[in-house]
Amino acid sequence: MTEHHALTVNGVRLAYRVAGPADGDPLLLLPALGETADDWALVRDALARDRRVYALDLRGHGRSEWTGTYSLESMRDDVLGFLDAVGLDRVDLVGHSMGGVVAHLVAQHSPWRVVRLVLEDAPAPLPREPVAPVRPEGELAFDWAMVLAVRPQLDRPDPSWLEGLSRITAPTLVVAGGPDSHVPQEGVAELVRRIPDARLTTIPVGHLVHAAAPEEFTGAVAAFLTGVPDGEIARRWLAEDGVTQTGEDAWYDAEPPAENLTGEDLCNGLGSMAFTDERLDLAGRVRVALGLMDLLGGHFLVTGQVHSAHLGPEGPLPAEVLWGGYRRRLEAVREYPAITDSLWYDWFEVWHTAEEAFAEVLGNDRDRLLPGAPEPLLRRARRVLECSGPVPWKAKAATYEAAARVPELHPAVFRALRASYHDVYGNLEPEPALGLLDRLALPADTEHLAALRRVLAAGHRNHYRSPGAWSAATEPGA
Repeated sequence: MTEHHALTVNGVRLAYRVAGPADGDPLLLLPALGETADDWALVRDALARDRRVYALDLRGHGRSEWTGTYSLESMRDDVLGFLDAVGLDRVDLVGHSMGGVVAHLVAQHSPWRVVRLVLEDAPAPLPREPVAPVRPEGELAFDWAMVLAVRPQLDRPDPSWLEGLSRITAPTLVVAGGPDSHVPQEGVAELVRRIPDARLTTIPVGHLVHAAAPEEFTGAVAAFLTGVPDGEIARRWLAEDGVTQTGEDAWYDAEPPAENLTGEDLCNGLGSMAFTDERLDLAGRVRVALGLMDLLGGHFLVTGQVHSAHLGPEGPLPAEVLWGGYRRRLEAVREYPAITDSLWYDWFEVWHTAEEAFAEVLGNDRDRLLPGAPEPLLRRARRVLECSGPVPWKAKAATYEAAARVPELHPAVFRALRASYHDVYGNLEPEPALGLLDRLALPADTEHLAALRRVLAAGHRNHYRSPGAWSAATEPGA
């Protein structure tokens, strides 16, 4: 059963429809230019089987107020105000066409409000040749003044919107309509290139994907929304203690005495508590801990608890949850500095976990390091190689050799060799390391290449064992 409601947000009356179980995870649908909440009727019931689905009439559309003044930014702010008004801290957000633009503006303005994002045949915020809109005949279900106000923004978008796509942290599904859509598909694909954790699926039925292929659209969206990201699990865990995010580095703890916190405060207070929560099984504790790393970064109380728990009385931790979580983040377009920091300082610098960790995150896949290897695997290899300096030579030599078969990995192999020489815990076998270095296709003027070759040729294993060797190798005329 679909319910009809309205409320006032930012001084504007907004109408919306809601369907699905009251305790279902919230999903908000934003329609295209000139469309209303009713536009989602063909897919709303399917999406609402186990979700609480909200469909909003944006200002100037349908039953919402026709204010006479419009911008895409005001629609973005209306959506954020709507979430506050109905008590939704975070939602999955779906937007079609212009509604997709509003959706990604929400996700880049307040990344912590969006769990997952779906953009249906939405244009990238790139300049395009303006075409004067032609008013349809008859009575309209939208304010024509709204079209005249937002079309110039779609034709000549604010340049900050394009840059802002990199701020989106929500996993994102971009649904393209294919060659029959009037929206340039190269622009749709640009969203995938710009949003850090985005994937593309094409349903070639034109611009009105959810209307032309409702079953295929709902199948793709439902599959994408299956499961809960680790970061969201961590947020829900924090919320059980009354802690919610209110800004970029701002949190609010509602438990008495209520107070505002920074991320650093949160790390110091709750960062190491995941593995003491007896309400969670061991896999759940790992997921909360990894989610906290996603949210709060590489604070030692957050990252160190994972390593300590792995070595503790309840360890080892479930391999697929732990190492699968590391591998997925290492393969993502989005950077996860906490993961590489954790590998380096928590795992690789500890001699009795370095070999296991290196094997799990890369070494076991070295036979797949071949020319033409998938880009996600190459991303993982680059990131692991560049923080693998402390790993014992015997544990990584074969993987370094395998990586040297792939020209795209040559710079990363060089940086790995250099880090192995300079890391306080690192060491190299000079002869095989020199042979490996000589096989890398690097520009002759690569910084530190000649110096590294000299110290290896002289038989040095590590900077700290021969502190004067590097200085001598870098002197003019050396």
